Amino acid sequence: MLPPGHIAAGFLTAQALLAFTDHSFSSVQMAQLSFIGAFFGFAPDLDCFYSFFRLKRFTITDDDPSHRKYYSHAPMLWLITGLVIWFFASDPFLKYTGLLVWLGSWSHFLLDTIQHGVMWAWPFTSNIFAIKDRGMKFHIAETKFFPFWFQFVKLYMTKAALSFYIEIAIILVALFIAYSSPVFTLLSNKF
Repeated sequence: MLPPGHIAAGFLTAQALLAFTDHSFSSVQMAQLSFIGAFFGFAPDLDCFYSFFRLKRFTITDDDPSHRKYYSHAPMLWLITGLVIWFFASDPFLKYTGLLVWLGSWSHFLLDTIQHGVMWAWPFTSNIFAIKDRGMKFHIAETKFFPFWFQFVKLYMTKAALSFYIEIAIILVALFIAYSSPVFTLLSNKF
């Protein structure tokens, strides 16, 4: 899944957590928690930048090692980190932050599980588990940044169509909820 889908899923996770739990946060704190959820929805993919640094380029090939084999794509680490924050925090805002570290990142992993796969059983095995076949190959000869990523997204729309349409739906729902929420009104009045 691409960054906008993961960010939207993290945002929706934060909205669900805030909607279905008892809390007394101000609208500013709710906006901050929404941002935290959105950030941690994308955070596991920050390892891509490490891959780009190692490869000394901002493109990927089928022969490059998958960033999903890095520890940052091990759900157990995010669960432990989130629960440690939750258990040791005395402030309700920090407790919710811990929950969003865990749940926001797991929204990422659930979406990646659809067609790409995740190391759900790490540290016991580094096998990647996916619902659908992970045998997708994106053969792109282009090496320039913008043409490469344009072709990548074009192939993603067809070769990973299930993920792509789920991602579009998640983004549209997130935009609708964000636009209709008091947090959006608060932020739009400040800018």
